[in-house]
Amino acid sequence: MRRVLWLLALMASAAAWAQVDPNHVAQAVRRTIKIGGGLEQWRGLPQYPVVLSNTFPAKPVAHKGYFSVAWDERNLYILGVFEQKAATVKAVLPADHPEWWTDDTMEVFLKPNPKGVEVIHLAANPKGTRFKAYTFTTDYATSGRVEASRWVLEWAIPFASLKTPPPKPGEVWAMKVGREHQAAQEYPLWPMGGDYHAPTNFGYLVFVEKPQDAAALAQRAQAALGVEPPIKSRLQDIASYAVYYGNDPAEAAKLVSFDLAIVQPSLPKESLALLKRNGVKVVAYLSVGEAEPGRDYGRPLPKEWLLGQNPNWGSYFVDANQKGWRELMLRLAEGYLKAGFDGLFLDTLDTADLYPQVAPGLVAIVQALRERFPKAILVQNRGFRLLPKTAELVDAVMYENLSAMYNFQEKRYVAVSGDPTPVLPYAKRGLVVLALDYALPEEAELIRHAYVRARELGFVPYVSVVLLDRVFLHNP
Repeated sequence: MRRVLWLLALMASAAAWAQVDPNHVAQAVRRTIKIGGGLEQWRGLPQYPVVLSNTFPAKPVAHKGYFSVAWDERNLYILGVFEQKAATVKAVLPADHPEWWTDDTMEVFLKPNPKGVEVIHLAANPKGTRFKAYTFTTDYATSGRVEASRWVLEWAIPFASLKTPPPKPGEVWAMKVGREHQAAQEYPLWPMGGDYHAPTNFGYLVFVEKPQDAAALAQRAQAALGVEPPIKSRLQDIASYAVYYGNDPAEAAKLVSFDLAIVQPSLPKESLALLKRNGVKVVAYLSVGEAEPGRDYGRPLPKEWLLGQNPNWGSYFVDANQKGWRELMLRLAEGYLKAGFDGLFLDTLDTADLYPQVAPGLVAIVQALRERFPKAILVQNRGFRLLPKTAELVDAVMYENLSAMYNFQEKRYVAVSGDPTPVLPYAKRGLVVLALDYALPEEAELIRHAYVRARELGFVPYVSVVLLDRVFLHNP
C-alpha cells in the first residue's frame, strides 16, 4: 500500500517533473570563433556555471568555472574557463592513456537526439590534449593554456566529426559539461551535478542566431521532449524480491518468502517447481553485455566480439552490435523460458557506460526479447543510459549499489549514497525499481540503512553478500 501511495504522489507531481528548468538550458549562439585567438571573441555570449559536485545530493564546489557555446555551419565551439592555481594543475597524460580521467580534464557530453541513447563523449585536458579511450572521436581542434589562477580550454568540433548534419536555428540537443580538479578532489558537472554518466542529468543546448530569453528556450526544449506515457509493468504489485545465484535446494527454498526471485538458469528443476507452486515469479539471469567465464555458449566466441576484460569478475565486455551475439542472446533466452522461468534478468547493460558505441546493440537485444517473448518478465540491471529506449520494454530496473556495496579494492562492504535521479523519472511513470545492496548479515546498521533509504525512495529493497550465494530474510 505504501508503494501505491508513493506512486500516486509521484504521478500527481508529474507536471512539475516534466518542466525544463531555464537554468538547465544553454544557448549556442551563431558566431565563428578562431580558437586560441583570445577571449574577446567570446565576449557577450552567455556563461554557464560548472559548480555542482558529482555527489548526491550535489553541492557547490570551492573552485568555480563556466562554459560558453557558439556555432556556425561547420563547427560547434565550446569555451571552458576554470579557477585553479597553476601549480596545482595536472595536465601530463598522453592522448592514448587508458585512465585519462586521473588528469585534470574538461568533459563534454552531447546528444543530437535529446531523447536518444547515443551519447557523444569528448574529453581534453588544460593543455588541449584530446583523449582517445572511451570517447567518441579526437577529430576536432583544441587550444588550451594554463594561467596563474585559472586554465582556459577552447574547442572547435566539426559537425562532420560528430556524424551529424549542421543544426538549424531553434534545434535542441542534450548536453552536459564536467570538470575534474584532481588536487582539490572536485568534479563538478553542469547543469545539476551528480553521476557523470547518469542519463537524466543532461541539460539542453538550443542553437540560436543571437542570445534569447532563457525561459522561452526552456519551453522550446520542453516541446522538443514532449510528454512521456505511463509504463505498464508486470511486477507492479510486488512488495519483495530476492537474488540467489546458488544451487542449494535448501537455500533456494527460502525464496518462497518473496514475490520475485532472480536466479541463475542452473537452478535445480525441483527448486524452480517449488517456487512456482508457491506463486513466486522466477526470472533467469542473462548477461547481455559481457561474456561470462565458464559459461557454455555452444562454441568459442570470435575475438572481434570482445572489447576488454572486467577486472572484478574476469568476464569480457562484448560488442553487442555483433549480429551473432544478439542471436546467441535470443537462443539462450528461449531455452530459459522453455525450461519454465517466467522471465529474464538482463545484466551488464552498463557496458554502454564504458563503450558507448555498443548502446544500439544492447537496445536491439532488449527490443528483440520483448518482441519475441511478449509475455515474459524482463528486469534490467542498471544500464541507465539505455532507459530512454528500454524503459517501456522492461518491467523493472534494478539499481545495484544504491546504498551499500562491496569495495573490491578494500575487500569490505561500505555505505554509499547512489544518486537515484537516473531512475526516478521512470519510476514516476510506473516502472518498478529494485534496489540491490550488499552487506554481511551481521552488519545490521548497514542493512537497515539500505532498506530504509530504498523504501523512502519507493524502491523494493534487498540486501545480500556480493556473491549472492545465500538468501537472507531481512526486514528492518
